[in-house]
Amino acid sequence: MIRSTKRRRVPEIRDEGSLDRISSLPDELIGHILSFLPTLSALQTSLLSTRWKYLFTLTTSLSFDDQEYFDFHGIKTVNTAFEKFVSGVLTLHRVMSIQKFSLKLKRTCDYACSDFLLWINIAILKGVRHLNLYISYQQISLPNCILCSQNLVALQINSVIHKVDLKVPMLACLPSLRVCKLCKVTFLDAESIKRFFVGCPQLKELILLHCQLAADHFQISALALEKLTVYLCRGHMEIDAPNLASLSYLCTCSDVMTLLLKKSCSPSTVHVGFHSYEFHGPLSQYVLNLIIGAQNARELILTLNAPKLLIRLDDNQIPTYSKLESLHLDFCCKDTWKYVTFWLANSPQLETIVFNMGLLHAATCGTEQEHKWRTSMELAPFSSNVKIIEVHQFKGGKTELLLLNYLLENARALKRLILFKYGSMTIEEELQVSKELLMLPKTSTHCTIELK
Repeated sequence: MIRSTKRRRVPEIRDEGSLDRISSLPDELIGHILSFLPTLSALQTSLLSTRWKYLFTLTTSLSFDDQEYFDFHGIKTVNTAFEKFVSGVLTLHRVMSIQKFSLKLKRTCDYACSDFLLWINIAILKGVRHLNLYISYQQISLPNCILCSQNLVALQINSVIHKVDLKVPMLACLPSLRVCKLCKVTFLDAESIKRFFVGCPQLKELILLHCQLAADHFQISALALEKLTVYLCRGHMEIDAPNLASLSYLCTCSDVMTLLLKKSCSPSTVHVGFHSYEFHGPLSQYVLNLIIGAQNARELILTLNAPKLLIRLDDNQIPTYSKLESLHLDFCCKDTWKYVTFWLANSPQLETIVFNMGLLHAATCGTEQEHKWRTSMELAPFSSNVKIIEVHQFKGGKTELLLLNYLLENARALKRLILFKYGSMTIEEELQVSKELLMLPKTSTHCTIELK
């Protein structure tokens, strides 16, 4: 047999991991993938190859951040480069319908107002559904196209430096708007407020942060509203929202918005925060009235100093929370424990109670020595259906153990006592606390104590 001397051709074996499978995808799919990146990052892919040169123009989401742009290019002085960048991308963009448009103007630059309004107009013309604006203009009237958009589902306006003075034009119609978040926005007149909310018949979530309502008193009707958040605002608002399910409210002595809910409003989740060390006067009474009025709530959250307002209540002022299932408390002190006892004894549906800042907070109650009181003598016994008790920032002090003993003696249905230890607890302290916890008597035969 004579063998051929010709060298046989060996098939080339390719490493499948090195194949560029992404480039073989359809243009529209690549554009969708690039939509999850900031526009500046998506633009950089145009340098990969000729194939990728204009794929960034097919994104369905546009996100511009001047701080990110200047940091990337190492620009420290104010110039027009960012304006040219945004205008250039919008000129090349080929998608007629976009999902999201985000514009963040964080630098104290004097951007031309005409450019800013033009960019927003382009986004609205492309049928944007989610519009996020972070602006540094102190006074600006939003273009009519925003407040007449048929497609806009979510609107977010944030002021970076100053409070934005907002004046709503005569015509406002946002039939698809579901979520609205306003931060550091001032409504210049009562008519602007009224026109804005009348033009949002499907609004389901409203978030007001550091906002100011120029009108002394105004009423709004939001029949579709389900979630309302009011943090550190000023003014007075009376609201009719029969479908309101969640209310979050936070105020201080300097930032107060008195919020009056119509009788038709009965939120199932109520979160009340009060950041003040003054527990007397009209403000504290107003916040206290919010707590008392939450009789139909299933979840009640009292943060910061709100629990201490309970010491102003007389026994005949304490309502019955017949539907309450979950109670969260911050900054409990000796005087507020009387009312904690009331909730435990008179909330028949209560199953979970959470102490977010410990069982006894020294910052609001004084020193440990002042609170070595005998809970069995000063707190009335109770019988409740509470099944879970959570204690955060647990230090294992003597007074805390007394309170745990009181809870374990009375909570006959308790299944879990969960203690989240304070971060500075040493291993030796943890072992000592664990021994003392094991010695505590338990009325419930099914209760477990967990130290985490």
